[in-house]
Amino acid sequence: MFWQRIESQYKVAAAHQYLLHFNVNDLLYDEHFGYIPAVDYLMEQLNLLGCRLIIGYNATKGFMIPRVGQWVATQKILGLIPKDQEVPEETNERKRINSRLSYNKLHEDPFYKSDPMPTKELANKMHDLLKQERARIGLVVTNLEQIAPNDPSMESTSKENTLYFYHQLQNWASDLEIRRKRHIVLLLTQNTYDIHPHFLVNQEIPIVEIPFPDYDDRLRFINHLSNIPQEIAHQDSPDQKVEVKLDLGNEREKQTLARETAGLNLFGIHDLVRHAASLKQKVQGQLLNNYRRESVKTFSHGIIEVSEPLTQPNQHWSPHVTRVIQDIIQGLKDNDMRRVPRGMLLMGPTGNGNIFAARMLAGQTNMAFVKLRYAGQISEVSISINDNGSTYERNLNSAISFIRGLAPVVVFMEEIEQASPHSGIKQNNSESTIPAILLNAINDASLHGKVIWIGTSSRPDLIPPIFRNSEIFSQKMVLLPPIRQSRAGILQFFCRLHSQKEMNFQEIASHVKLRGVSVNDLNQIAQRSHNLAKRKNKDSFDEEDLREVIDDFMPNYSHEMRMFMSLLALQEATSRSMIPDRLPPPYEEFIEEGQINKTKINVRIMELSKELGLSA
Repeated sequence: MFWQRIESQYKVAAAHQYLLHFNVNDLLYDEHFGYIPAVDYLMEQLNLLGCRLIIGYNATKGFMIPRVGQWVATQKILGLIPKDQEVPEETNERKRINSRLSYNKLHEDPFYKSDPMPTKELANKMHDLLKQERARIGLVVTNLEQIAPNDPSMESTSKENTLYFYHQLQNWASDLEIRRKRHIVLLLTQNTYDIHPHFLVNQEIPIVEIPFPDYDDRLRFINHLSNIPQEIAHQDSPDQKVEVKLDLGNEREKQTLARETAGLNLFGIHDLVRHAASLKQKVQGQLLNNYRRESVKTFSHGIIEVSEPLTQPNQHWSPHVTRVIQDIIQGLKDNDMRRVPRGMLLMGPTGNGNIFAARMLAGQTNMAFVKLRYAGQISEVSISINDNGSTYERNLNSAISFIRGLAPVVVFMEEIEQASPHSGIKQNNSESTIPAILLNAINDASLHGKVIWIGTSSRPDLIPPIFRNSEIFSQKMVLLPPIRQSRAGILQFFCRLHSQKEMNFQEIASHVKLRGVSVNDLNQIAQRSHNLAKRKNKDSFDEEDLREVIDDFMPNYSHEMRMFMSLLALQEATSRSMIPDRLPPPYEEFIEEGQINKTKINVRIMELSKELGLSA
């Protein structure tokens, strides 16, 4: 756990000032007090470390002296303890916080009621406090970004007081006298992107992440909530409160709920189960999926979207995709990381099952599945804390922390050639840039086996060079438009719910207008056939309706463009096993003796490039 890391370093005097980030506003479990807000938890752990005076500081609220009675009142309001539970008794092992002051009025020093703004005078008073030897001090500074924002102009700012306070925080980390006196300072921020970068490179300040709860944490919290009567708003009268006991199912159902709430922190689970209780519903199905999806979307400012893994792929799936996924599954089971790629590239014309392949990988490996969106794909308006034009990178930093906390997870990155916002690392002096935060996460070897990055591209010729690093995307898989036999099965699958069963799908699939169409195109044709039948006042469509839609259908890309994208994918392939076992007829000529003839492919790509006006 994160606190053990702090405790172990502090006890050997390796550090006395720490930067805590990410899940800093959640509930954390203390053996004596139960579930309490993170700041209260940290104060209590400082108490256990032997700090006799523990105070909190916030540039807006000022100084806070912890009071256990307030903690208990908050727990009752949140339904974390029974309403009749009293304040836990003080024991020899658990002295009441701030009850062991060597000088009783130390906490009544005039600084306590000072102006909360980070002034030079206040910084000096806090420094004097850390220099005294009457009592060991534990200081928790929350919302660090208010004091030391990520502002490039801060060093030259005219705000002398703020700058002085910022430098004082930096100096404390290397002050050996403070370390000798065993004082400890905790700096808290949710997003490290919001704070001045000097805090991130100061070797005297260890950076510690408070992660999202793992499966065991979630299961324990769910079991705890099921034993505590909850006071919730009456369904018919919101002003009236009723007390209910949450029905979270039997042990197996609670375990399922703990798995399916991956991506929620404890506050999120708390809100979800109480909301379900107010609706008299179980925490499952659409209610759970919608809450989880919206919670993750809000937390990541729309950068991450949660989707459901695919646990039962249909029988018409490409065999080469299934083989690769089975190999990864076995590698994970055997803990043979050489068989588990850090990332995969899925290439070929759009709409041929890229996302289904990624969801299938997640479903078969029991991983969560999320989609990562780029700056150009986000329509929501977000506010950058510093208004410095780096909104996407700020939110991406938080999203990457979320991905780490959600692991094991498959991260789907559609059309990775678009992963270039307005700032980051320039590639080959071009205008295209990739966020360093994203590159660092993909390159993080510690995530191998925990996070599998899946990138897709219909134009691999436009992929930034950094993504061609074989260590990042070690496998390149080609997904092409389905051949006739596969088209028949896929079309029948999409038509199964709203069509008449006596259709001859094998013959329909041979229609000239269906040659080269994508899986998504076939899905659209089935949907349009259903709509046509409804316009004709029919409950289901027949073969005549289906053929009428096919005759009217116009694909997104011309035959030449589809071939161009397909050949680009084949050109990138580094293994015959990574392309379909059988290729559509237009591409068979590029296979000789079971191998890809890339020379012929290059010639044809150049011809198509000229025909399509893509070359100078």
